[in-house]
Amino acid sequence: MTTPGDPGRRPDDGHLPSQGQAGYGAAQEPPYVYNPYANISYPSTYPSTPAGLGGAPMPEAPARRPGSVHLALVLLVLSALPYLLFGLAALLVADQSAGALPPDDLAELQRLGVDPAQLVRTGGTVMLVIAGIFLLLAVLAWMGRRWARALVITMTAGFVLMVIALVAAAGSQGLPVDNAALLLLALPVVLALGGVALLLGSAARRWFSRPRG
Repeated sequence: MTTPGDPGRRPDDGHLPSQGQAGYGAAQEPPYVYNPYANISYPSTYPSTPAGLGGAPMPEAPARRPGSVHLALVLLVLSALPYLLFGLAALLVADQSAGALPPDDLAELQRLGVDPAQLVRTGGTVMLVIAGIFLLLAVLAWMGRRWARALVITMTAGFVLMVIALVAAAGSQGLPVDNAALLLLALPVVLALGGVALLLGSAARRWFSRPRG
C-alpha cells in the first residue's frame, strides 16, 4: 500500500489538475502571424497601390464619343461630296461628252477604238465607288472601328498624292491650272486632312483605346 506522500502514487480520476496545468477543453489563442504589410502607408505621390494590396482601380477611358469625332465625320463627309457630285454628273452627261472634246482628240479616240461616252461613264463609276467606300469607312470610324480609322487615313494619304500628281502632270504638259480648278482639287483634301487630324487627336485616341464590351 502506498502512502499519500509516496512519489509513485498517481492522483485519482476525480482530482482536479494542478494550477499550472491546462485542461483539455480550454480554449487556446491562435499563434501570432507576422504580416510585413500591416503597418505600411504609401505616400500620396505613389502611382498606384501594389497588386494584391487593394486600392482604387485605375480610371477607364471615357465611353462617350467626344465631340472631335463628330466633327471629324462632318469634315470627311464634306470632303467626299465633290467626288460624289462629279461622279454622278459624269454618268448623267456621258453621252454629251463627245461633243465637248476637241476634234483632234475625238479623232484620236476614234482611231484607237475608244468610245468617249463609255470612257466618261467608267470614270464616273469609279469615282462614285471610291467616294462611297470612303464615306462607309468614315461612318465605321465614327462608330469606333479602329481598322476603319486606319483605312480612312490611308485613303486620305492616297488622295493627297493623287492631287499632287495631277497638278505636277498638268504643269509638265504645259496645261494651265486656274485657281478654280486648284480650289476644287485642294478643298476636299484639306477637309479630309482636318478630319484625320481630329481622329488622331488626344480625345479621339482615348476613345478609340477604350475597353470594348
